[in-house]
Formats: sequence, C-alpha cells, structure tokens
Amino acid sequence: MVHISFPHFSFAKRDDLVIVTYAQYYFFELPLSDFLALDSEFDFSDEGISLPNLSEKSAQNKMNRLIHKGLQKLIRKANNRKVLYIDEDSDIPLIGSNEFGIVDRDTNIIEIKPLTGCNLSCIYCSVDEGKNNKLIDILIDPDYLVNACIVVASPKTHRVEFNIGPHGEPLLYPFMEELISGLKLAFPDCIISINTNGTLLSKKKIDILQKAGLTRINLSLNSLQKQCNDALANQPYPLDHILKMLDYCKEVDMSVLLAPLLIPGYNDSSEDVESLVKLASTFKSPFPTIGFQKFLMYKGGRNPVKKEQSFEDFFALLKPLEEKYGLVLTPKADYNPFGIFKDKTLIKPFLKQSFVRARIICTGRVPSEKLCTAGDRLITVRGLFKDSGTVNVRIVRDKHNVFIGAPN
Repeated sequence: MVHISFPHFSFAKRDDLVIVTYAQYYFFELPLSDFLALDSEFDFSDEGISLPNLSEKSAQNKMNRLIHKGLQKLIRKANNRKVLYIDEDSDIPLIGSNEFGIVDRDTNIIEIKPLTGCNLSCIYCSVDEGKNNKLIDILIDPDYLVNACIVVASPKTHRVEFNIGPHGEPLLYPFMEELISGLKLAFPDCIISINTNGTLLSKKKIDILQKAGLTRINLSLNSLQKQCNDALANQPYPLDHILKMLDYCKEVDMSVLLAPLLIPGYNDSSEDVESLVKLASTFKSPFPTIGFQKFLMYKGGRNPVKKEQSFEDFFALLKPLEEKYGLVLTPKADYNPFGIFKDKTLIKPFLKQSFVRARIICTGRVPSEKLCTAGDRLITVRGLFKDSGTVNVRIVRDKHNVFIGAPN
C-alpha cells in the first residue's frame, strides 16, 4: 500500500467533495471523483493519503498534480476570499508590486511581503487590510520567496536586513519559520525583523522564530490604555497578553522595537506618549527600542482624522522625553542605529513612460486593476478591464522596481 504524506494539508470528505485544509488558514474543494479516478480505494488519514492500487512514483506524481490544481482554487477561511497562490510553477514574478513579494528601495534593507490579510481592521490602516472589499488575497510559497530574496540581496555590499512587513499581519503567514530559517541559511550574518501587531504572539511562537533566526520584533503597540487600543484596532485588543509577551521577550533576549503610530486625538497626549517611552526604556537591545511614527493620510487607506499633525508639532511632543529617558526619539545628523545604507539594486528593465507588451495574469485586488507580467517583473495595470491575453502598457511608475501601468 502506498501512503503519501502531505505536510500542511489535511483532507475530509463531504458529500461528493473533498475539502482540503491548507496551512490552517486556507482551504480548497475538489470533486470526490478526482480522487476516485486516481484510485477507487483511496483513503485519508491524519498523516496523508493512501492509494493502495498505485505505485509510489505514480501516486506521488498524480497527487502532486491534483494538489497543484486545488491550489489554483485556494480560499482564505477568514473572509471566504479567493487566494492567488504564488510559487515557482505559477510563473508570477515577486518583484514589481508594492503589495506583495519583494521591494528593494535602493538600500541594504529588503522588504518581504509574503501574504496579504490581517486579523485586525485598524481604523488607521494605510493599506486598508482586515475587513475590506478587495477581490483577492495573496499567499507566496516560502522556497520561491527565499530564492527571489537571494537574487535581490546577493549584490548588496552592506549587511542585509530582511524586513518582513506585509500588507497585513505577518504572523498569519503559515510558513514563517521556513521563511526565516531559509533567509538565515542563505545569509548567516543578516538581520531579520518582523512588523507585527503582536496579537498572535505566544511564548512557543517567539521561541520558534528566535531559533529560526529572527533578530527583532517591530511591535505596533500604540498605547498602554486598553480603551484607546480597542478604538484604534476597531475591536477588542489583547493588551494584557501583549505586555506578557513583551516580558517574555525580555526573558529570552529577543530584541523589540516599539513602533507606535501617533494619531491626533487618539493617542497623542503627553501621558500616552510618555508611558510608551517609559516602557521602551526597560528593554535591552543592540537597536533602538522605540520609534514613533507620524500618522500620514493615504488615498487608499483608512483616515480617522481630517488633518495630519505637522512634523514640527510631532517632534515637539517627543523632544522633552529624549533627555528624561536617555532615548533618541527625533532625527539626528549622522545617527544611523539600524545601519541603513544606500546599496546596489536590480536594474529596471523598463522605465517610466516606456511602452511594454504585458501578459494578463488575473484581476488585481480592486476591480479596476489587473496583475500583468513582462519579463521578470510584475506590473499592476490600472483601468484595464480585459481579463486575459496580452496588452500594450504604458509605465506610469517605476520607482524602486515597483511598476504601475496604464493600458495604451
């Protein structure tokens, strides 16, 4: 009897369907007849699938094809939304989008965005994640992502930092351990940081990620007042749990950077700000332990206020606390604690205002967009309503190898 193990997959029959759960947060459905066509005596177990009438090679090949077919129908459980699953076989580049994949902003810090989707729906989210009306979500295979990172990072001359900061919550990514360990194996001296809301942290998860090679947690803790956090998260926020996880990070020497976003009228009182600075002053780390962010209004984001705070007022709020707590909270000349340097980057294959013939892959995340490819780059084409084939595209943005196009 041939028994094939499929890590991250579990199978269940329901009427004339087989429901396949993938990596906890996703699923797809296949007709029962697809499995019966492989072997009329097939069976499932917690460890995988049994195909008693097939050879091992034949069973593996046929199941691989069936799984690949299912992944094209992947659905995210949280919102029942179609998922674009991207792996090496998908022929979808990981460079070109600002929403997923890899973004290199001409420094030694490489941004990694392995998925979209969030477990919170914060009222200030600049990319409108969580509850929204977007058409698809994204999930990227970790091996494909690591290999693409190697291509981008290899020409760098300074120590590389991989910052895992997707459009959403990175700890929803089911392959985070594999991603981090793969990056660390390829670049043993690299820094790996992760931007998280912290709600999905646990002692076990911190241990796993630290062992895999995670260097620093960038935590978006915006207040030490539960009522304020609940309002900003647009749902109950587990503040006590977050504080316990911070204590555990201290125990195991996991570096933490508090990254509060100050929103006028919500968490920008002097008391709110000082309480966060005081907390950050208790951490030990080779990096800064707090970095305040000024709220900026984005066209595609959620904007709970009508007017931004000026940088002058923003820095004036922070300045008195620098001397009191001995922390650097405002910009300083020649102060570069994260070691960020201009560095070599990939050559752009096409430039702004150039014309490109691109292949349409699928709909984008909003109705007026299509994801297209040209060579080894992805192009988000806006105002395109054709569903397949090829299209002439005029590049309207090329900054940092992020390409936006318009149909020509």
